[in-house]
Amino acid sequence: MLKSPHHAIDLSFMRLKTKAERGGVDHWNVVTAGPYSEPSNYTLDYDTGHQIAGEFLKYIGKHPTNGNATLLGCITVDMIQKQVPKGLVLGFMSAVNEYAMTVARIVAGSTTSSSQPSPSITEAIQAWREADRKFSNEVTLDARSDHDELWQTKEAAETAMLKEPCHSLDDIRAKAAIALRDENVFDSIANCTIGSEHALRVFLRSLLGEEPEPVDSGGK
Repeated sequence: MLKSPHHAIDLSFMRLKTKAERGGVDHWNVVTAGPYSEPSNYTLDYDTGHQIAGEFLKYIGKHPTNGNATLLGCITVDMIQKQVPKGLVLGFMSAVNEYAMTVARIVAGSTTSSSQPSPSITEAIQAWREADRKFSNEVTLDARSDHDELWQTKEAAETAMLKEPCHSLDDIRAKAAIALRDENVFDSIANCTIGSEHALRVFLRSLLGEEPEPVDSGGK
């Protein structure tokens, strides 16, 4: 019996075919909202396709295996064979294309942008910089004290910044620049843990836009 992680089990729009169907995987098990003579049905299908693409992209991002590398082709073949309605197809493909363009910019080396990081990233970075500044200033003024409270505040701000999910290339560039330029941040990412997880994993997930893992009352 198949177990998770497996696309036919984990993805809501796929299913395992029955023995009567000679087995295999149905890569597009989605019901249309209805005939497009009713205009709202096209919009509903488009939105459904877009949402399904988001589910698909998150899944292959978490499970980048050789097998999953062929999934988009399998989905497309099933769409063609089933003559999937236009709204579902365009909604799905437009979302996939948005991600493809983002990666293409990186491959082409054209990631420069005049826009700014998102407010959440900007706020996290500013909070870390302020905490780091206060700690550094106090150490300079009084090197004999361990300044434990300021150190804890700085560490908490740094952890929050590392965990804050990115929502754009500008967010990724802002966080990556800090990691490369600040030796303390780089050391934390390379050698420390956040909770029970290596800080590098937490940092990389944040670059993918994933929300930080919830913690229990014991801080785990």
